Order: sequence, then structure tokens, then C-alpha cells
Amino acid sequence: MQFKLSIHVAVAVIATAMLPACDGSLRRETPAAAKLEVVRADPARNRLWVLDHEVISVYDNTNGRRLRRIVLPEWIVLPQRYSCLPDLALDSSGAAFVSSNVLPVLWRIDPQRYEVTRIELVLDTDSDKDVGFTGLSFAGDGTLLAAGAMAAALWQIDTSAASARKIASYPSVVRGCDPATLVRAGQDQTVIAASQPK
Repeated sequence: MQFKLSIHVAVAVIATAMLPACDGSLRRETPAAAKLEVVRADPARNRLWVLDHEVISVYDNTNGRRLRRIVLPEWIVLPQRYSCLPDLALDSSGAAFVSSNVLPVLWRIDPQRYEVTRIELVLDTDSDKDVGFTGLSFAGDGTLLAAGAMAAALWQIDTSAASARKIASYPSVVRGCDPATLVRAGQDQTVIAASQPK
């Protein structure tokens, strides 16, 4: 009986993938675009943060109960075929930071009250370009590093000063969506170091 059921399921899946076109012929539906889902665990506070295309959900990591559903005001996301996807990172206090992959903006979510603060970052360079961030990563000293979502570049972000400084560009890297990939690529390839502030 289970075999029969799986055959029926397979037929249903194939049938839904084949849709009638306007002229009566069949056309195959293309696969769905990559789905954004970033999951970060906060073991100190026993929480699980999940970012998708529409909201951030915060769960109790013990029982799976959703604690909050948070909508980010004016959050813009570019599809993966054009850019690396946005990211979510947690700092040592449990605050969540979410990036846009199109704009130099971060959203900070307070870990206690779940209040959202939009942080518009001032760039030290490339202000004439579409710069968004991905691959958010907090270093041990609390420094926030990020990869450029559209161009392979490594950035240092100061959330308290609302600024971002380009550390290096990696012109030979086609898609460097995380800082670790960029640093490894820089060991083997051409790196253009950004100028240091005076």
C-alpha cells in the first residue's frame, strides 16, 4: 500500500511540474528561486533566530515555541541570482543584526524588548555604487565584519558610529559571500587594499 501511495505522490509531483501553456502544449515549470532562510542559535539565552524573506522569527530553543515575529521596516532584498543574500548575526549581548544586500543599512533588534533600530551606514568609499552586505561576522573583539553582497569586498562596520570602512577588494573573486572566503582568496589572489583613514 505504501508503494502505491508513493507512486501517486510521484505522479502528482510530475503533473504539477508540467503545466498547460496557452496553446494547449505542455511546458515544464522552472525550479523555484533559492529561498532565504538564515538560522542563528543563541545558546546563552536559549533562543533560535530565523530570518526569511518576510520576517524574523525568534523561538525558544527548548520547546520550539515562537516568542516573537518581527517585521523589518523598509527592508529590501535582491534575489540571489543578482547578489549574495542578506545575513543575520548575533553579538555577545544577544542583539541581532540583519543586513540588506542592496543598501548600506543594518537593522538591530534588541534582545530583550525586540525593538528594531534601523542603522543607515556611511561608507568610506563606493558611495556611488549599490552596496549591501552579507556574511556578517563578529570578531572576538566585537568588530563586525561583512562581505559586500554585490562586489567581492571585505568591510569593517562600526554600528555605534553608523559607518562602514572597506578593508580590501578581491577583483578576481566572482562571488565572495562571506568574509572567510574572501580572506582565503586573498592569500592566493590579487587583493586591493583600501586606503587607511588618516
